[in-house]
Amino acid sequence: MTTDQHIYNIYHDPELQAIVMEWNGYATSAQFREGTETMLKFLVRHKVSKVLGDVHNMVLIGMEDQKWLETDFLPRAIAQGFQAIAMIRPRHYFNKVAVESVSYKIDSDKLRIQFFDDREKASQWLRELV
Repeated sequence: MTTDQHIYNIYHDPELQAIVMEWNGYATSAQFREGTETMLKFLVRHKVSKVLGDVHNMVLIGMEDQKWLETDFLPRAIAQGFQAIAMIRPRHYFNKVAVESVSYKIDSDKLRIQFFDDREKASQWLRELV
């Protein structure tokens, strides 16, 4: 099963043994949370622990959604098996700041986060994880 909307596309990649999230443009808070929750459902359904987060075309994660990620979503996701995410760096400055801000607050012993400039390097890192 895949989602395929203008704002996001989320699917399981069996070769990577990971869920792929691709974001494009500006997502409203509702769209962002819906897409993020969909990623978690796919993670659980496919019994994987890794995500490729391609946010290079995403415009911004709002402050309220950053807080929601940090205090609500990520603790739940980690409890359900989310262990690692390879992020493609955002090209939009304010989203780069937002994504990095959230990542600095995450306990790296619970969730591994690595940033990449291109998808192939991100995919390679995910393949090498045990």
